[in-house]
Amino acid sequence: MGNLIKEDMRVKVHMEGNVNGHAFVIEGEGKGKPYEGTQTLNLTVKEGAPLPFSYDILTTALHYGNRVFTKYPEDIPDYFKQSFPEGYSWERTMTYEDKGICTIRSDISLEGDCFFQNVRFNGMNFPPNGPVMQKKTLKWEPSTEKLHVRDGLLVGNINMALLLEGGGHYLCDFKTTYKAKKVVQLPDYHFVDHRIEILSNDSDYNKVKLYEHGVARYSPLPSQAWGSHHHHHH
Repeated sequence: MGNLIKEDMRVKVHMEGNVNGHAFVIEGEGKGKPYEGTQTLNLTVKEGAPLPFSYDILTTALHYGNRVFTKYPEDIPDYFKQSFPEGYSWERTMTYEDKGICTIRSDISLEGDCFFQNVRFNGMNFPPNGPVMQKKTLKWEPSTEKLHVRDGLLVGNINMALLLEGGGHYLCDFKTTYKAKKVVQLPDYHFVDHRIEILSNDSDYNKVKLYEHGVARYSPLPSQAWGSHHHHHH
């Protein structure tokens, strides 16, 4: 695994999607450091520009989409890096507080020093006067994904918050199922802290530069129930 995934890797992304009936295609490329948990993407709307909705709803599908770019400590098995060269796929549901819903599917493969990320994005039910269709969102707040194993797959849950113009937040629940294409060592319940930021964009968001940083951890709080006399260890 270690020699397949290098310190510096390239990324190519192809996303086809539809939000409230508006179809679009976005392509991007970039680079990242899988072991440090950072990546940067340059994205371009190839079809469907200008997008009539907030670009923020797409960024998490483009970036949290590739969990390979997460810094994992040695004591937590890295489900994502282990899955290569075969790769992995994922499915995510994003449920917004005003009943807007997005379903996303992604497939991630590796060729040489480049990850290929193919994404299918479907958004519906966003109210015309809501923050997404009115483009009132400013940025995602930093957040934490909680990861657990179910039926041999890795499942992640996040409660995300979008900062709005004029203050206040717009909430969204993410549920993601990650599926490695081969048998890998499964981790215990753990967390991934992450922050996603649009570094630059043109006026219509046809061109966007996106940055993400993700770090995995167990809870930093010591357990009182599992003292040394229990000989409990991960």
